[in-house]
Amino acid sequence: GGRGEQAPLSPRELEVVRLFAGGMTMKEIAERLNRSIKTVSTQKTAALRKLGLARDSELFQYAQSAGLSHLSSAQ
Repeated sequence: GGRGEQAPLSPRELEVVRLFAGGMTMKEIAERLNRSIKTVSTQKTAALRKLGLARDSELFQYAQSAGLSHLSSAQ
């Protein structure tokens, strides 16, 4: 049994989730995307809410199962 339809993540929320699940900190994501830490945190929180998740650990599991956690190695 599912929870019904989930609101789709915005491209920015998806990007934050992907980078976060790839192991980057909020500060690193903010620097990489040229956004404030507050904005990045808000986007992560919005993604959690849309996905019906409560914790970062659940977000990691979601990202892994959705194939989002691989980082493009641009270091």
